[in-house]
Amino acid sequence: MKKTLFFLTLLTFVAIASNAQPINRATPEKNLKAAKEAEEAGNPYAALDLYEKVYDEEKSNELAAKIAMLNFELRDYVKAEKSFYRLVRRDRKMEYVELRYWLALSMKYNGKHAEAISMFKEYLQDGTDDALKASAKLEIEGSEMARKMKQPLNLKVDNLGKKANSPQTEASPFYSRGELYYTTLASKEVIVLNGKEGDWYSKVVSNKAPGSGSEYGEPTPLGTQINREDYHQGNVSISPDGNTMYFTRVKLAEEGQGLAESKIYYAPATVDGWGAANEVVGVNGEYIAKHPCEGELFGERVLFFVANMPGGKGGDDIYYATKKSEGVFGIPVNLGDVINTAGNEASPFYIDGKLYFSSNGRPTMGGLDVFESQWNGSVWSAAKILPEGINTTLDDQYFSVSADGMTGYLVSNRPGPNNLKSKTCCDDIYAWEYERIKVELNATTFRLRWKGEKTNPPLKNCTVSVIDVTGKNSINVDEKSNATANDFHFTLQPDKSYIVVAKADGFQPDSLSFNTVGVKKTTTVDKRLTLRLERKAPQYDTIRINEPIRLDNILYDFDKDNIRPDAEPDLQYLTDLMIKYPDMVIELSSHTDSRGKDKYNEDLSQRRAESAKRWIVAKGIAEERIVAKGYGETKLLNGCSNGVECTEEEHQLNRRTEFKIISGPTSIISEKVEIIEKKSSGKQSVSDPFEFIENLLKPLNDTVKPEKDNPADVEVKFVNDIMTFGNVDEGVLVGAQFIFDNIGTRPLELELVTACECMSIKWPEDDILPGESGLIEIDFDTRSFKGDVDKSIDVIFKNTDKNGYPLVKQVHLIGKIN
Repeated sequence: MKKTLFFLTLLTFVAIASNAQPINRATPEKNLKAAKEAEEAGNPYAALDLYEKVYDEEKSNELAAKIAMLNFELRDYVKAEKSFYRLVRRDRKMEYVELRYWLALSMKYNGKHAEAISMFKEYLQDGTDDALKASAKLEIEGSEMARKMKQPLNLKVDNLGKKANSPQTEASPFYSRGELYYTTLASKEVIVLNGKEGDWYSKVVSNKAPGSGSEYGEPTPLGTQINREDYHQGNVSISPDGNTMYFTRVKLAEEGQGLAESKIYYAPATVDGWGAANEVVGVNGEYIAKHPCEGELFGERVLFFVANMPGGKGGDDIYYATKKSEGVFGIPVNLGDVINTAGNEASPFYIDGKLYFSSNGRPTMGGLDVFESQWNGSVWSAAKILPEGINTTLDDQYFSVSADGMTGYLVSNRPGPNNLKSKTCCDDIYAWEYERIKVELNATTFRLRWKGEKTNPPLKNCTVSVIDVTGKNSINVDEKSNATANDFHFTLQPDKSYIVVAKADGFQPDSLSFNTVGVKKTTTVDKRLTLRLERKAPQYDTIRINEPIRLDNILYDFDKDNIRPDAEPDLQYLTDLMIKYPDMVIELSSHTDSRGKDKYNEDLSQRRAESAKRWIVAKGIAEERIVAKGYGETKLLNGCSNGVECTEEEHQLNRRTEFKIISGPTSIISEKVEIIEKKSSGKQSVSDPFEFIENLLKPLNDTVKPEKDNPADVEVKFVNDIMTFGNVDEGVLVGAQFIFDNIGTRPLELELVTACECMSIKWPEDDILPGESGLIEIDFDTRSFKGDVDKSIDVIFKNTDKNGYPLVKQVHLIGKIN
């Protein structure tokens, strides 16, 4: 059974007055006669009550079938399912086999897809109606699809509330100029046409958009220039420029027998509201015309609308007519098989090259579902169903969407707060919204720990950049500096691939990569970046025999002679020199400042020199190659002798450890020691051991990346950067291989290969040497995809480009999914 939209539900709650009223103590025969009269007069609720009274006394299958069908037509699917099931269960002679179809459809509308599929299959086996059997196959496909569908986590759908929605029915919400326009039959009970019904006609109303967190209030009917007396107004929409309103004027047939007339009208916007309405020329005729919506095709303004004119594809089809002048349009053109079906299409809404509409002539979750199709300038794409939440197991139509695609409205008979009869009897307006999914990146910067430190300390004065590497060209999304702290916050988008780079003066940059593919709700990501002191090119000194060389980092605690950990790098440096020059003999001397007794200072310096010697000897150097000598305060470097007042810095200059070559080579070339100061509790500064000598520079489980490549040395070439898999059926697992060649002069190292959640990916873990090839293997799960697809895969290398950012390449997997 196909539905005539909007005014079907209007007629459901408009009853023609009749004398067929229940009579106290009436016989079943009289009640049955009254029920038939009420049904013929267009009073379905009165008829249903009377049929049920008769059934209570006479349990006939014919009455059960009548009651079940009336419940179904009144969209009380819970009662309909019970009534159909009650009859089918007893129908062993298969006299009512066609009702198995309606039982299955009721089950589907009630969300019982497994039971519905089973009952549809039973009907396919036993049924006789070819049209219903064809429909049953479509319904099975829809139920199987519905079982796989899930509402997006960030989709919120809310009823507009009891003030905006009446207990009867609302339709065609359209937001324009700060107001929501729609049509309503604002009655709190079934309307009985008995001469006392008053003004019961459906009207176009407006409702001011509420503030954030507020509900819509009571709507205001538009004036008589729009809402004409003795007509039902419906299907309102506004042109994209806000200057023209379109709507329909409808007359019902006598005695509730459907629509006698439905024509499309337009009204111009005025300073005070809307001007007088006039019939649109070119789209109306000897048929029902409804659901107008202005759009664009072939560079021309057009009017999309729905009609049941002869020569269509099925029931109600969507047409378009090209605009010639205000209110005048050309010959209507059917949108064709891609859009229209053997069923009903309804409520077209066009924006930015995309057409949204409802249909029950293709597999759906329930009854009417919302679909979308993209116009490419010459043809429409295959219709794609919108997700659960927008669609339900019931009727969903009049979908609209904002320019940014994140909010909109729809009409549905899903259970709401304000229904006239059953929970699914009546259409209400719902507002939908996609939560704007954000990925909140919290990046923190640290310095790579020095020897003796247990953790990487925070590093201030950094600059952090976020680079979008999703497409073929890298995009610098944002860059922030922080002189006072080490934390950085960025708001990023889902379904992207990013690289984060941290830089600071005097440090090697650190980078990391991550992607936000598959993120379904707002998420916080914490990332740490660890920077290492910049490795400087070594400088060299010539050390000659008998020339004292000061070792500034061999320090001692006050009045102590034991070796501190921060002295070890200098001692290791000296040990390495003695290993390099095995015939070298040195004097290792220690000096104090002038404070304290002369003899005490001499003894203290000797003990310190001996401690340093023992450390080197413990490393395997022969004891006889080191002469430990304590000079005390006898070789001051400045005038800070006994009794002279000096600063702490001046005294510090005299406290030192030195070595000199006393035999062996007359001169040697040695790497110059760089002193990096570090403040620590007011004590003498110490050097960073990782800067002290080249062979001590070893990373400690950090994420520091290699130094920037020379772009001329790095070159990648894909054998095919576009792979085509042709036509496949939905659900097929598509395999693809992308081969790339290293045609540069440096090894290639892959950091990450990323794509949509629908793909599993394998890539080489080992370096690809110059002249060698690498293989990337893709498995593409085609479930939930239809039509032409073009899936991009980002290939991110650890090698860098000319800007110092990781090298990024993109390949594509394309084909068509049936």
